[in-house]
Amino acid sequence: MQHEPIEVTPHLFQLGTKSFPVYLSMGKEGMIIEGGTGPTYDIIVSQIDSLGIDPMKIKYIALTHTHADHVGALPRFKKTYPHMKVLACAIAEKIFQKERFLKEFLPTDKMISDLLKDKGDIQEMPLPLDKYDFAVDTVVSEGEKIDLGDGVVWTVYNAPGHSPCHITLFEDKEKTLALGDITGYYDPERDIFWPNYFYSLESYCDTIRKMLDIPASRLLLSHNGVIEGDSGRHLVKALKATEAYHQEMLDRVDKGESNEEICKDKADWIESIGALASHNVLLFLCDLMIKNSQKDREKQLFTLPEGA
Repeated sequence: MQHEPIEVTPHLFQLGTKSFPVYLSMGKEGMIIEGGTGPTYDIIVSQIDSLGIDPMKIKYIALTHTHADHVGALPRFKKTYPHMKVLACAIAEKIFQKERFLKEFLPTDKMISDLLKDKGDIQEMPLPLDKYDFAVDTVVSEGEKIDLGDGVVWTVYNAPGHSPCHITLFEDKEKTLALGDITGYYDPERDIFWPNYFYSLESYCDTIRKMLDIPASRLLLSHNGVIEGDSGRHLVKALKATEAYHQEMLDRVDKGESNEEICKDKADWIESIGALASHNVLLFLCDLMIKNSQKDREKQLFTLPEGA
Protein backbone atom coordinates (compact mmCIF):
# COMPACT_ATOMS: atom_id res chain seq x y z
CA MET A 1 0.00 0.00 0.00
CA GLN A 2 1.58 3.28 -1.13
CA HIS A 3 -0.02 5.46 1.53
CA GLU A 4 -0.27 3.70 4.89
CA PRO A 5 -2.77 5.01 7.47
CA ILE A 6 -1.09 6.48 10.54
CA GLU A 7 -2.35 5.64 14.03
CA VAL A 8 -2.07 8.91 15.96
CA THR A 9 -3.80 7.42 19.02
CA PRO A 10 -5.99 4.31 19.44
CA HIS A 11 -8.97 6.62 18.75
CA LEU A 12 -7.49 8.74 15.96
CA PHE A 13 -5.99 8.02 12.53
CA GLN A 14 -4.37 10.13 9.83
CA LEU A 15 -5.53 9.15 6.35
CA GLY A 16 -5.09 10.49 2.82
CA THR A 17 -1.65 11.79 1.84
CA LYS A 18 0.89 13.94 3.66
CA SER A 19 -0.01 16.94 1.51
CA PHE A 20 -3.77 16.46 1.90
CA PRO A 21 -4.54 14.49 5.08
CA VAL A 22 -7.91 13.80 6.64
CA TYR A 23 -8.42 12.42 10.13
CA LEU A 24 -10.67 9.63 11.38
CA SER A 25 -11.82 9.88 15.00
CA MET A 26 -13.39 6.73 16.43
CA GLY A 27 -15.54 6.30 19.53
CA LYS A 28 -18.50 3.95 19.31
CA GLU A 29 -19.12 5.88 16.10
CA GLY A 30 -16.67 7.54 13.75
CA MET A 31 -16.15 11.01 12.26
CA ILE A 32 -13.91 12.02 9.38
CA ILE A 33 -12.43 15.49 9.89
CA GLU A 34 -11.79 17.32 6.58
CA GLY A 35 -13.50 16.47 3.30
CA GLY A 36 -10.43 15.36 1.39
CA THR A 37 -9.81 15.83 -2.32
CA GLY A 38 -11.26 14.08 -5.35
CA PRO A 39 -7.98 12.30 -6.20
CA THR A 40 -7.36 11.10 -2.62
CA TYR A 41 -10.84 9.58 -2.10
CA ASP A 42 -9.81 6.07 -3.19
CA ILE A 43 -6.73 6.28 -0.96
CA ILE A 44 -8.86 7.19 2.06
CA VAL A 45 -11.34 4.37 1.44
CA SER A 46 -8.51 1.83 1.06
CA GLN A 47 -6.91 3.05 4.29
CA ILE A 48 -10.16 2.69 6.23
CA ASP A 49 -10.47 -0.84 4.87
CA SER A 50 -6.87 -1.68 5.84
CA LEU A 51 -7.60 -0.58 9.41
CA GLY A 52 -10.48 -3.06 9.55
CA ILE A 53 -12.99 -0.30 10.32
CA ASP A 54 -16.51 -0.77 9.00
CA PRO A 55 -17.40 2.40 7.02
CA MET A 56 -20.98 1.98 8.25
CA LYS A 57 -19.72 2.93 11.74
CA ILE A 58 -18.50 6.30 10.43
CA LYS A 59 -21.42 8.62 11.07
CA TYR A 60 -20.07 12.10 10.22
CA ILE A 61 -17.79 14.07 7.93
CA ALA A 62 -16.87 17.39 9.62
CA LEU A 63 -15.62 20.16 7.33
CA THR A 64 -13.21 22.78 8.66
CA HIS A 65 -13.99 25.00 5.64
CA THR A 66 -15.15 24.95 2.02
CA HIS A 67 -11.94 25.39 0.01
CA ALA A 68 -11.73 22.81 -2.76
CA ASP A 69 -8.76 20.96 -1.25
CA HIS A 70 -10.86 20.34 1.89
CA VAL A 71 -14.14 19.17 0.35
CA GLY A 72 -13.15 17.40 -2.86
CA ALA A 73 -13.89 13.83 -1.73
CA LEU A 74 -17.28 14.83 -0.34
CA PRO A 75 -19.42 14.06 -3.43
CA ARG A 76 -17.76 10.64 -3.71
CA PHE A 77 -18.44 9.83 -0.05
CA LYS A 78 -22.04 10.97 -0.47
CA LYS A 79 -22.50 8.72 -3.49
CA THR A 80 -21.00 5.58 -1.90
CA TYR A 81 -21.80 6.14 1.79
CA PRO A 82 -24.99 8.25 1.98
CA HIS A 83 -25.34 7.45 5.70
CA MET A 84 -22.35 9.73 6.48
CA LYS A 85 -23.75 13.11 7.49
CA VAL A 86 -21.87 16.28 6.55
CA LEU A 87 -21.29 18.78 9.37
CA ALA A 88 -20.30 22.39 8.64
CA CYS A 89 -21.10 25.92 9.78
CA ALA A 90 -23.96 28.04 8.45
CA ILE A 91 -21.68 30.14 6.24
CA ALA A 92 -20.31 26.97 4.63
CA GLU A 93 -23.83 25.80 3.90
CA LYS A 94 -24.56 29.07 2.07
CA ILE A 95 -21.31 28.92 0.09
CA PHE A 96 -22.15 25.43 -1.20
CA GLN A 97 -25.54 26.70 -2.38
CA LYS A 98 -24.01 29.36 -4.67
CA GLU A 99 -24.04 28.52 -8.38
CA ARG A 100 -20.42 29.54 -8.84
CA PHE A 101 -19.14 27.09 -6.23
CA LEU A 102 -19.12 24.07 -8.56
CA LYS A 103 -17.70 26.13 -11.46
CA GLU A 104 -14.75 27.11 -9.25
CA PHE A 105 -14.40 23.69 -7.62
CA LEU A 106 -14.02 21.52 -10.73
CA PRO A 107 -10.86 23.14 -12.20
CA THR A 108 -9.27 23.33 -8.74
CA ASP A 109 -9.90 19.64 -8.05
CA LYS A 110 -8.39 18.82 -11.45
CA MET A 111 -5.38 21.01 -10.62
CA ILE A 112 -4.88 19.03 -7.40
CA SER A 113 -5.19 15.77 -9.34
CA ASP A 114 -2.55 16.92 -11.83
CA LEU A 115 -0.17 17.95 -9.05
CA LEU A 116 -0.61 14.69 -7.13
CA LYS A 117 -0.09 12.64 -10.30
CA ASP A 118 3.08 14.58 -11.15
CA LYS A 119 4.27 14.02 -7.57
CA GLY A 120 3.58 10.28 -7.80
CA ASP A 121 1.00 10.27 -5.00
CA ILE A 122 -1.69 8.91 -7.36
CA GLN A 123 -1.33 6.74 -10.44
CA GLU A 124 -4.58 7.56 -12.25
CA MET A 125 -6.76 10.64 -12.53
CA PRO A 126 -10.17 10.23 -10.82
CA LEU A 127 -13.13 9.73 -13.11
CA PRO A 128 -15.63 12.61 -13.19
CA LEU A 129 -18.98 12.18 -11.44
CA ASP A 130 -22.43 12.58 -12.96
CA LYS A 131 -23.43 14.65 -9.92
CA TYR A 132 -21.44 16.70 -7.42
CA ASP A 133 -23.35 16.98 -4.14
CA PHE A 134 -21.90 19.18 -1.37
CA ALA A 135 -25.07 19.59 0.71
CA VAL A 136 -24.57 20.10 4.45
CA ASP A 137 -26.73 17.74 6.50
CA THR A 138 -26.29 19.42 9.88
CA VAL A 139 -25.21 22.99 10.59
CA VAL A 140 -22.95 23.23 13.64
CA SER A 141 -22.19 26.36 15.62
CA GLU A 142 -19.89 27.67 18.34
CA GLY A 143 -19.83 25.45 21.42
CA GLU A 144 -21.76 22.57 19.87
CA LYS A 145 -20.72 19.05 20.94
CA ILE A 146 -20.29 16.08 18.61
CA ASP A 147 -20.43 12.96 20.79
CA LEU A 148 -18.97 9.82 19.20
CA GLY A 149 -19.33 7.67 22.33
CA ASP A 150 -16.65 6.08 24.54
CA GLY A 151 -15.85 9.53 25.91
CA VAL A 152 -14.81 10.95 22.51
CA VAL A 153 -16.55 14.33 22.24
CA TRP A 154 -15.56 17.13 19.86
CA THR A 155 -16.43 20.81 20.50
CA VAL A 156 -16.92 23.26 17.62
CA TYR A 157 -15.32 26.73 17.52
CA ASN A 158 -15.86 29.45 14.92
CA ALA A 159 -12.47 30.33 13.47
CA PRO A 160 -12.67 32.76 10.50
CA GLY A 161 -9.74 34.50 8.85
CA HIS A 162 -8.33 31.96 6.44
CA SER A 163 -11.88 31.75 5.11
CA PRO A 164 -15.18 33.17 6.38
CA CYS A 165 -16.57 29.66 6.99
CA HIS A 166 -13.70 28.15 8.97
CA ILE A 167 -14.27 26.16 12.17
CA THR A 168 -11.92 24.22 14.44
CA LEU A 169 -12.76 21.19 16.58
CA PHE A 170 -11.36 20.20 19.98
CA GLU A 171 -11.50 16.77 21.60
CA ASP A 172 -10.92 17.07 25.34
CA LYS A 173 -10.23 13.39 26.19
CA GLU A 174 -6.98 13.31 24.22
CA LYS A 175 -6.48 17.11 24.05
CA THR A 176 -6.58 17.15 20.25
CA LEU A 177 -7.32 20.33 18.27
CA ALA A 178 -8.16 20.08 14.56
CA LEU A 179 -6.76 23.40 13.33
CA GLY A 180 -7.61 23.24 9.65
CA ASP A 181 -5.75 26.07 7.92
CA ILE A 182 -6.07 28.76 10.61
CA THR A 183 -2.28 29.04 10.99
CA GLY A 184 -1.63 28.82 7.25
CA TYR A 185 0.63 26.39 5.44
CA TYR A 186 3.26 25.00 7.81
CA ASP A 187 6.13 22.61 7.11
CA PRO A 188 7.00 20.98 10.47
CA GLU A 189 10.25 19.48 9.16
CA ARG A 190 11.68 22.88 8.19
CA ASP A 191 9.66 24.93 10.67
CA ILE A 192 8.47 27.31 7.92
CA PHE A 193 5.15 29.17 7.81
CA TRP A 194 3.32 30.63 4.85
CA PRO A 195 0.52 32.65 6.48
CA ASN A 196 -2.84 32.26 4.73
CA TYR A 197 -5.05 35.23 5.68
CA PHE A 198 -7.06 35.00 2.48
CA TYR A 199 -10.32 36.32 3.95
CA SER A 200 -9.28 38.78 6.68
CA LEU A 201 -5.97 39.50 8.39
CA GLU A 202 -7.73 40.88 11.48
CA SER A 203 -9.98 37.81 11.84
CA TYR A 204 -7.02 35.51 11.16
CA CYS A 205 -5.05 37.00 14.05
CA ASP A 206 -8.10 37.05 16.35
CA THR A 207 -8.69 33.34 15.66
CA ILE A 208 -5.09 32.38 16.45
CA ARG A 209 -5.34 34.25 19.76
CA LYS A 210 -8.69 32.60 20.49
CA MET A 211 -7.20 29.14 20.06
CA LEU A 212 -4.55 29.95 22.69
CA ASP A 213 -7.28 29.49 25.31
CA ILE A 214 -7.79 25.83 24.33
CA PRO A 215 -5.61 23.40 26.34
CA ALA A 216 -4.55 21.26 23.39
CA SER A 217 -1.45 19.06 23.37
CA ARG A 218 -1.93 17.80 19.81
CA LEU A 219 -2.67 19.74 16.62
CA LEU A 220 -4.13 18.29 13.43
CA LEU A 221 -2.98 20.33 10.45
CA SER A 222 -4.84 20.31 7.14
CA HIS A 223 -1.50 19.89 5.37
CA ASN A 224 1.58 17.97 6.51
CA GLY A 225 0.09 16.05 9.41
CA VAL A 226 0.18 16.22 13.20
CA ILE A 227 2.10 18.33 15.70
CA GLU A 228 2.55 16.80 19.15
CA GLY A 229 3.15 18.97 22.19
CA ASP A 230 1.89 22.24 23.66
CA SER A 231 -0.31 23.93 21.06
CA GLY A 232 0.49 27.39 22.39
CA ARG A 233 4.03 27.30 21.05
CA HIS A 234 2.83 26.67 17.49
CA LEU A 235 0.12 29.31 17.71
CA VAL A 236 2.49 31.99 19.03
CA LYS A 237 4.99 31.17 16.28
CA ALA A 238 2.18 31.38 13.72
CA LEU A 239 1.14 34.83 14.91
CA LYS A 240 4.73 36.08 14.81
CA ALA A 241 5.22 34.62 11.34
CA THR A 242 2.03 36.37 10.21
CA GLU A 243 3.27 39.69 11.58
CA ALA A 244 6.59 39.28 9.74
CA TYR A 245 4.88 38.38 6.46
CA HIS A 246 2.40 41.27 6.79
CA GLN A 247 5.20 43.75 7.50
CA GLU A 248 7.26 42.46 4.58
CA MET A 249 4.31 43.00 2.23
CA LEU A 250 3.83 46.58 3.42
CA ASP A 251 7.55 47.40 3.32
CA ARG A 252 7.93 46.13 -0.22
CA VAL A 253 4.87 48.03 -1.44
CA ASP A 254 6.10 51.19 0.29
CA LYS A 255 9.48 50.84 -1.45
CA GLY A 256 7.74 50.89 -4.82
CA GLU A 257 7.60 47.22 -5.75
CA SER A 258 4.51 46.29 -7.71
CA ASN A 259 2.08 43.65 -6.48
CA GLU A 260 3.02 41.60 -9.54
CA GLU A 261 6.73 41.62 -8.64
CA ILE A 262 6.09 40.71 -5.02
CA CYS A 263 3.62 37.96 -5.88
CA LYS A 264 5.97 36.33 -8.41
CA ASP A 265 8.76 36.26 -5.83
CA LYS A 266 6.50 34.84 -3.11
CA ALA A 267 4.91 32.27 -5.43
CA ASP A 268 8.37 30.98 -6.36
CA TRP A 269 9.24 30.72 -2.66
CA ILE A 270 5.97 28.95 -1.80
CA GLU A 271 6.57 26.40 -4.55
CA SER A 272 10.06 25.82 -3.15
CA ILE A 273 8.66 24.83 0.26
CA GLY A 274 6.25 22.33 -1.26
CA ALA A 275 2.79 23.90 -1.09
CA LEU A 276 0.68 22.15 -3.73
CA ALA A 277 -1.09 24.72 -5.91
CA SER A 278 -0.53 26.00 -9.41
CA HIS A 279 1.67 29.06 -9.96
CA ASN A 280 -1.32 31.13 -11.12
CA VAL A 281 -3.32 30.23 -8.02
CA LEU A 282 -0.38 31.20 -5.80
CA LEU A 283 -0.07 34.55 -7.60
CA PHE A 284 -3.76 35.22 -6.98
CA LEU A 285 -3.55 34.30 -3.28
CA CYS A 286 -0.43 36.38 -2.70
CA ASP A 287 -2.09 39.41 -4.27
CA LEU A 288 -5.14 38.85 -2.07
CA MET A 289 -2.99 38.96 1.05
CA ILE A 290 -1.15 42.10 -0.03
CA LYS A 291 -4.53 43.80 -0.33
CA ASN A 292 -5.63 42.45 3.06
CA SER A 293 -2.42 43.74 4.63
CA GLN A 294 -2.99 47.18 3.12
CA LYS A 295 -6.59 47.16 4.33
CA ASP A 296 -5.54 46.48 7.94
CA ARG A 297 -2.32 48.51 7.86
CA GLU A 298 -3.27 50.80 10.76
CA LYS A 299 -4.65 48.11 13.09
CA GLN A 300 -2.82 46.68 16.08
CA LEU A 301 -3.24 42.99 15.37
CA PHE A 302 -0.33 41.08 16.83
CA THR A 303 -0.46 41.64 20.57
CA LEU A 304 -0.21 38.36 22.46
CA PRO A 305 -2.16 37.70 25.66
CA GLU A 306 -0.15 38.11 28.85
CA GLY A 307 1.77 34.93 29.60
CA ALA A 308 1.58 33.54 26.06
